[in-house]
Amino acid sequence: MKNIKLTYVLCALLLGFGMAYGQRVLTIAVPGDVETLDPDFSHFQMSNEVNYNIHDQWFQYGLKLTPEGYRAYDVNTILPSAIESWEISPDGLSITLKIREGMKFNHTGNPVTVDDFLYYFERGVHTKSGYYWNITMAGITGWEKLSDTTFKLTFAQPSPFFFYLFRDQSQAPVDSKEMQKHATPDDPWATKWKARNDAGSGEFYVESWTPGVEMVLAANKNYWAGPAYFDKVILKVVPASATRMLLLMQGAVDIAYNLSPTELDAIRNLPGIKVVSLPSRNQYYLGLNNQMPPFNNKLVRQALAYAVPYDAIINDVFKGRALPPRSPIPQRGQYFDGSMWPYEYNLDKAKELLRLAGYPNGFDCTLSIPAGDPVIEELAILLQASFKKIGVNMSINVQPAAMFAEGLDKKSHQMWLRDILWYIDDPAYVAKGFYYTGVVLNWMAYSNPELDKIADEMMKLWRPEDKAQKAMLAKEMQRILIDDVPCLWLAEPYYELAMRDNIEGFVYLPDHLLWYYPLYRKE
Repeated sequence: MKNIKLTYVLCALLLGFGMAYGQRVLTIAVPGDVETLDPDFSHFQMSNEVNYNIHDQWFQYGLKLTPEGYRAYDVNTILPSAIESWEISPDGLSITLKIREGMKFNHTGNPVTVDDFLYYFERGVHTKSGYYWNITMAGITGWEKLSDTTFKLTFAQPSPFFFYLFRDQSQAPVDSKEMQKHATPDDPWATKWKARNDAGSGEFYVESWTPGVEMVLAANKNYWAGPAYFDKVILKVVPASATRMLLLMQGAVDIAYNLSPTELDAIRNLPGIKVVSLPSRNQYYLGLNNQMPPFNNKLVRQALAYAVPYDAIINDVFKGRALPPRSPIPQRGQYFDGSMWPYEYNLDKAKELLRLAGYPNGFDCTLSIPAGDPVIEELAILLQASFKKIGVNMSINVQPAAMFAEGLDKKSHQMWLRDILWYIDDPAYVAKGFYYTGVVLNWMAYSNPELDKIADEMMKLWRPEDKAQKAMLAKEMQRILIDDVPCLWLAEPYYELAMRDNIEGFVYLPDHLLWYYPLYRKE
């Protein structure tokens, strides 16, 4: 009966994957829906990826070849995109930028102007969104329109992160004229409208969106660098990873996202399929709300760190294609120091710490996870079983991506599990961006004045000759975080993506988003 049911589901799905005659169509099976079309409030891969492809970022990176033979972004080479040229002042405290002329927004045809760039600064500041986070991380203190094609940014101090941050998917002009049409007294920055509507000028635009079913992107035929190879990209929502795998095997989709390591092993050597596998600085971690009992107690957090089955996670969940955690900085990070890591799987030590914390019989707690990710689900179940052995009864609350993201923003989750990618390889970015008191992405609500002071000091060290001093501060940062354990670091897996072997043009991006523009089908 199970096989009959699966066959029926597959047949129904295959009927929905029809190709548009005369058009080049790329079809991707994704685990869940896009959370939002507003790059300011986007948290997850699908939303970040769509926003990256429908908006035209300020800058792009150059390209280089990886040892595995794939093209990858070279973060040391900054190229123009929506910003055509720039000039940095000798003291590093200002930059004058010239926008690319002739760009238009996809849905309205409105020309892209300096006003659209500066509108997004004002919006970011007033909504305290992702754009605001990038403004503060870059140390930007002001912005000024100089002409119809140029504007100027000023900084509190020379910024080590400006170009990296403003290559981010959220750093792109939006159609301010159209946005202002949908502003209301209760929503003056049109956040509700933008969440469901495309206002970008990128390589693709949203042609249609049936929530929970599919999103269709169409190529911008007037894109300044020329149109993409694929006329359309269809993102088909297929919640079950086993079904995504079977659709890829049958050739019904070109790419399948979020397959488990077990599923990838089952298909990586099959005819017609290839699996990209590359080292990364990605980390899976279990967040603990440091302001909620019992996780406002450091001893409780340390106890759970000793109850994490590290070897089982590496070998059983990731099939050996991951590194174990040894620091808040990934092992592939240039300032990594694993000499201070004390945690190992030791249930007796965990129980003793719980006793000292005042929880000799354990406690009940709730872990929130996003739906549709087999790796996160497997990690959650493994951790649930292990924690139970020390008396910690952890229930698992599976939520749609949008609901899960809202809980992160509001810091309402007691515990949560996700991965995060350190695409900027700098300890100041780690400390200031994610562990600093009150920052947007500090979902743990963690606070340590000593750590904040170190982060502020590292932000000042941007010259090559500052590297030794930054390394000393990075070591102290790692010591503090390892002792405070605001979250549980679990593993550092490879980046892996399964696709049909006739899909070419893949570029490995540091933030693991798939860039649709250079992809093509080998005839």
